[in-house]
Amino acid sequence: MLKQKPQNIVNIATKDILARCMATEDIRVIHDKKAETAYFDTKNRVLCLPIWEDMSNAMYDMLVGHEVSHALNTPQTGWESFVEREKPHAQIRHMFLNIVEDARIERMIKDKFPGIRRDFSVAYNEFHERDLFELKGETIDLDRPLIDRLNLHFKLGLFNLIDVPFATDENAFVTRMENTVTFEDVVQLAKELYEKHLAEMTPEEQEQFENGDGSESGDDNGESQDGSQSGSESGDGSQSGDGSQSGSESGDGSESGDDSGQSQDDDTDDGESADSDDGDGQSGGGQSGGLNYTDYQDGGGGKPQAGSTQNTFEQGINDLKTDNYRKQYDYHVLPTMRLSEIVVDYKELRNIWNSFTDGMIAYDNDNGMNRHSSYLTKRMESETRCDEYLNKIKSTVAIMVQQFQMKQAADADARTEISKTGILDTCSMINYRWSEDIFLKNETIQDGKSHGIVMYLDWSGSMSSIIGDTVEQLLILTQFCKKLNIPFDVYSFSSRRYFDDMNDEGSYINAQYMETENDEVMKPHNFTLFQLLSSDMKKQEYKDAVNDLYYLADKEGSYYGMGPRALDMGCTPLNEAVVSAMQMIPTFQEKHDVQIVNAVFLSDGDGHSMGAYPAYGNSDSKTIIHDPKTRKDYDVNGGQYSRSDSETSQYLTILKDRIGCNVIGIKLESGKRIDHIRYRYLNDDTKQLEIAMKNWRKHNFIAVDANGYDKLFIVQGNLKTETDLLDGLADDVSYVKLKNAFMKGANNSKTSRVIATQMVDIIAQ
Repeated sequence: MLKQKPQNIVNIATKDILARCMATEDIRVIHDKKAETAYFDTKNRVLCLPIWEDMSNAMYDMLVGHEVSHALNTPQTGWESFVEREKPHAQIRHMFLNIVEDARIERMIKDKFPGIRRDFSVAYNEFHERDLFELKGETIDLDRPLIDRLNLHFKLGLFNLIDVPFATDENAFVTRMENTVTFEDVVQLAKELYEKHLAEMTPEEQEQFENGDGSESGDDNGESQDGSQSGSESGDGSQSGDGSQSGSESGDGSESGDDSGQSQDDDTDDGESADSDDGDGQSGGGQSGGLNYTDYQDGGGGKPQAGSTQNTFEQGINDLKTDNYRKQYDYHVLPTMRLSEIVVDYKELRNIWNSFTDGMIAYDNDNGMNRHSSYLTKRMESETRCDEYLNKIKSTVAIMVQQFQMKQAADADARTEISKTGILDTCSMINYRWSEDIFLKNETIQDGKSHGIVMYLDWSGSMSSIIGDTVEQLLILTQFCKKLNIPFDVYSFSSRRYFDDMNDEGSYINAQYMETENDEVMKPHNFTLFQLLSSDMKKQEYKDAVNDLYYLADKEGSYYGMGPRALDMGCTPLNEAVVSAMQMIPTFQEKHDVQIVNAVFLSDGDGHSMGAYPAYGNSDSKTIIHDPKTRKDYDVNGGQYSRSDSETSQYLTILKDRIGCNVIGIKLESGKRIDHIRYRYLNDDTKQLEIAMKNWRKHNFIAVDANGYDKLFIVQGNLKTETDLLDGLADDVSYVKLKNAFMKGANNSKTSRVIATQMVDIIAQ
């Protein structure tokens, strides 16, 4: 088979846009190296294109147009009574239907978009020059089966690339094929052509047809000899881009056949199949639950066999696929988290603390020790410091409350409409000579938006040196929420396993973190979300929980190990926390009947990848995360700093797209300098770094728009939010030291006010 290098380099991304524009809907376009051929899943609205290396722009556009026309014009059902896939030779009947339908849908897409006529002409010319139909040295005469001559006529003859002969009695079939309007017309014509083909067979040909290698019974479910199932027309009516109808056993479990394209299982309320792997209709390797299209041989007795032109064309298109791994598109699907085995609510957390205390008392009684007494002493000391801190931040919280109320008042004023009633205002009537404003007025204030906050605290070992500062920043937010009766929840995320069971051998049986597992669904690491604080808590519950959290932050900083083992620090499942938030926040939103939710992530770094590693070094390679809820694809490539950074930013973007929430990040830095952020957050921009360093020195924090956050606050650690100006100073302190203490205290107070103001600006949106 001849091959020629295309003159143009194809921009694959533009083909996605072209397909959506031609389909006049937001179909999903995937590029799959494993796909046998192009196909369109009409049920899930997914166009799959293989990764072709030796393919020109015209070829790409022609195949995209072909598949889009199937999307627009080929129904999911209506072919079953003719194909009868349970009976022998179903694949041959299906081939007849393919060829007739291809002529109709190609004509229709060219009529709808006349500009693509040139692409069809150029593409088929290039296919012919490369001998994809394997006609080199062949004579096209009346001995070739009629269905193949019709196929060649409508793919090559229309563009004067070859001359295809027809007998006088066959011209009627050419005319009918030129004028098919409905899919019913196609089925009827394909049926007549098939019956004519059988009727013209000699007895020997008929015998070979019945017993030939290609005459597999439909009972084999369309499997090829190697056991793989590949792309002919399925129950969902999907079709291949090269002329054969192709069905895909899509990721949502839909199967082809008499179920009219619907899943054999009931569909869920959100429209995804009940046994869906990813709900996106993406098939692995172009496999289908339909019929085998790769071999149309019918044992025709040595002369050209029916379907040979279509078979060789499809194989030729398949040979154009690239084996270059650098041009692969890797697709990953977000998991649906099983929150029942992930989230520990605050009531269960209280039981953990009670069990810890009871266990400590029992241990002391058995071993004659006084660990419990030491624990109580440390708890009392921690509670005293916690009370002092809550008193110190009252002014900062008051500033936030005042700022929020001012914004609410301004928003209410903007939502106020004043209208005249037509009723005289008796108090204003005396002004009738110089003012027309003498009527009573009505003020109508439209309802404002209600707010809620969900916070996620990084409980990893790397946070140990700054966990105290981070918890103090978090408590400012919870106190702010309580003052304004804003619903809130606070969760810690850690790699500690709480729901795992032990088997008889003493090994962990891992908790099932997601609902469905397959190769495309990304896999979370071990993690648990502990509900530390909540607006649902009663007054005493909240006070106890705050003391627990403050004590834990103190304990983890010194690592003296007097706390529940379940709450020890672990690794950083930040990505898992973000993905879980996609399910948790809508539940929170519905429960508290709030319109705007603010998701706050307090962390010092990146999480571990869940498998969507970006492809570096080649613009044609893509790592895609697909969200089955929004039906959008997210490109993980182009991370500014690291692989995990690129992945996390996409999860945060998906969170915002799904829910419409604000996403705020708070990152505590223990160092005095922040030079390293120039690469991660500032695109290695020296000028931006100078501005950031100036703000860092002046305010002890910077705020950047980066990595999927609406705003990311990078705050200097070990910075007290409020300071007692005279704390620690001797009675005979010098004037200079006293002055410095006041300046430092004013600086830190100002920092808290600036952070508070900027955060309120986001929360109040």
